[in-house]
Amino acid sequence: MVLPGWGGSVLLMCMSFALDGLASLSGDLPPPENLSLSWDSSVLSLRVNWREPVGLGTDCKVNYTIAIYNEQKCPPRSNTSEKHRTDRLNFEHSISKEDEICVGITTNPMDCENKKASKEVYKHLSPPRALVKNFNCVYYANETMNCTWTVVKSTPDLQLFYREEQNNKAILKHCMSYITYGNMKTGCHLHDKGLTFQKNVYFVINGTGENQLINNRFMVDISESVKILKPKVSITQEGERLHFQTITSNFIPSHCLKYKYFYSRCKKESEEEAQEMSSVYVEYDTGCRYTVRGQVIYSSLCGGKQEIESDISEPEYFGEDGDPNLPFKVAMIITPVMVCCSLIVAIVLFRRNKDIILPKIPEPSMFFKDMLNSTTDGLSKSLGGGKLYVPVKEIVASGVNVEPKSALLHPNHESCI
Repeated sequence: MVLPGWGGSVLLMCMSFALDGLASLSGDLPPPENLSLSWDSSVLSLRVNWREPVGLGTDCKVNYTIAIYNEQKCPPRSNTSEKHRTDRLNFEHSISKEDEICVGITTNPMDCENKKASKEVYKHLSPPRALVKNFNCVYYANETMNCTWTVVKSTPDLQLFYREEQNNKAILKHCMSYITYGNMKTGCHLHDKGLTFQKNVYFVINGTGENQLINNRFMVDISESVKILKPKVSITQEGERLHFQTITSNFIPSHCLKYKYFYSRCKKESEEEAQEMSSVYVEYDTGCRYTVRGQVIYSSLCGGKQEIESDISEPEYFGEDGDPNLPFKVAMIITPVMVCCSLIVAIVLFRRNKDIILPKIPEPSMFFKDMLNSTTDGLSKSLGGGKLYVPVKEIVASGVNVEPKSALLHPNHESCI
């Protein structure tokens, strides 16, 4: 409903006072006033300032809850936030966010009779204009890190600063070794003893754009920026086992690392995992060729949100594959040879002993004929004495001569006969 003229404005003011009065009657504390946000480039942090609410009274003591939301707009759509509590009227928080930041603040009772926390009030802070984008850092060696970025617009005076926590004091340091592409600075090589695990490093990049000083802020968690180089695997034989060992850089504490071995044995894939120890032992089959690759894993137990895996190593080989069909092939060759040799031996033995194995037996027709024509003595020899029958030899005439034809015979003698 729209209320025209001054009457409408007065009515709205009255309704506002009425609502404030209802809030007071309900026991809610008033929210903080004059909430303001700003970037502090000297210490790379977000500063929040506000004033104490009016009408608290001298006997009411309060503190404040500051909620930093992971959203770009206010009011936030969810309750996901990072909350802090303080009894002061300002708050400083190290943060890296390239997008808009939304901050909420609430008044909380400490010693206020029958009072409840106030409603949350919000304020947002727009980021400065971007000099660079895709800011990324890689921690790849002990106390060594490379940071790179993409330049949005060429800025000749671009500079990188970073901060470490030393004795609870914020110390800004300059980049001493830039990575360049042509005349543009696209990265920085950092080597500093303060770059260690489980620490946050805060960066600011300054430069001039359109006659204005511009700075971009970033925060890097070293435990989430670890880059493990590709390892190398060695294989040695120890008795009846094979020893797999991974060779990698030792800039990460051993309790933060896990090792995986992917190996094939006679083309059968297997996997082994080792915690903290960089080596494993497996049974060795001398008839198989082993192909082994290794991987190093940075465990999330050491501070990262997720595990970081290295690239898988190049394969290493050990042994040679035997022929799985070798016993069958040997059997196929040896069996015929053995059969042939046995057959030859059997034939030779048979020929040598054939008279024993197969003795001579007279033909039945000749046997009966000899029996009829034999003498009594011969028959008694063959049948009476248990001896083999010996046939009587036939008498064959010998010395017969053929006379030549007589010349006295008539020429037709043969025809007359």
